[in-house]
Amino acid sequence: MKSNAPARQAGARGHRLAALLTDTFWGRLTLRATALAIVLIAWQMAGDDSVALLFPTATRTFQAFIELMADGRLPLGLLVTGQALLAGFAIIIGIGVPLGILIARFPLVDRTVSPYFTFLVAVPIIAIVPVVQALLGLTFAARVTVIVLFGISYVVINSAIAVRRVKPELIEMAASFGARRLAILTQVVLPAAVPGIMTGARLALGQALIGMVVAELTIVGAGVGSLIAELQGRFKVAAVLAVAMTIVLIGLCLLSLVEMLERRLNRWSLTK
Repeated sequence: MKSNAPARQAGARGHRLAALLTDTFWGRLTLRATALAIVLIAWQMAGDDSVALLFPTATRTFQAFIELMADGRLPLGLLVTGQALLAGFAIIIGIGVPLGILIARFPLVDRTVSPYFTFLVAVPIIAIVPVVQALLGLTFAARVTVIVLFGISYVVINSAIAVRRVKPELIEMAASFGARRLAILTQVVLPAAVPGIMTGARLALGQALIGMVVAELTIVGAGVGSLIAELQGRFKVAAVLAVAMTIVLIGLCLLSLVEMLERRLNRWSLTK
């Protein structure tokens, strides 16, 4: 029995270390920084700067990023693109969450509306982009519409599922104490459905980022879409990759913010 004690102690230390790295902010930051360092080293080793058209190294890509930031083209493109993304995501949340709640609470709304959002999930949205362009033209509204189409179904469906999964006994208990429908919705149903709603918001944000790029590359060259098209035409491979990596990093930052908000709202839901 004594011979197994060191192994058990080593296993316990391993579990504590794993918990420290995954359950704390600094632990998660350390893991992500380590993963990023490994990717950058591999990228630097895989790149080739001998010819401009070859896959660039991380250092050449970073130099291209500095140049784009210095001449102001990348900040301006991100500003223009960010406006469409912000407007589209606001519409996704503002319409998607209430609509998901209505679908879950009213069977008539469910039978009427749900098939359309199932269609949006099943069909590649890029196939609908020409229709949006024909209806709205080369406008800001067209870009926002594409972003909304890419992401809204995830919020609607996840919100509806989350509301349906609220335990009936919680609603019955609140009703037995005389709570009205609005109070049951705001104080019982929504707090219990927060995890599912936030999962839908996180998925929708990822899809909205994809829709943002698709809209600018297919409908109208605006923002980073215009910048990418210009750089591609001039065969600036490192600069194109720098813009793409900037979009990826911004997307990761936005997703991290949504995750932080999700954890805060989850704590609020557990206190209700």
